Amino acid sequence: MAADHSTPDFTALADLASARLGGRAAAASDDFFAPRANLLKPQPPVFIPGKFTARGKWMDGWESRRRRTPGHDWCVVRLGLPGIVRGVDVDTSFFTGNYPSHCSIEAPPGPCFCPGRR
Repeated sequence: MAADHSTPDFTALADLASARLGGRAAAASDDFFAPRANLLKPQPPVFIPGKFTARGKWMDGWESRRRRTPGHDWCVVRLGLPGIVRGVDVDTSFFTGNYPSHCSIEAPPGPCFCPGRR
């Protein structure tokens, strides 16, 4: 069976994590190679051959160091607006060979107290 590459319906809805709406990657277990803020960029990722930083190959995404201890990497995304999350786009473009085999998405049930928000 061929993979379904059609655009999911949820992509026509408001992006609750958008930085324009106040969304942000609030915390992460590690972002040594590429910052967690890259997770919420609205534009498609790019690959620039030969571009490096002081820490290694420049990547247009979030990249942590390889874990040498039990556990997993994580990132907390604070939504810019309250709402119902209908879908999540996890794009691992250009992370050939070092992308996760899977991910999980967790959210608090019901209304959430957000310090500093009205």
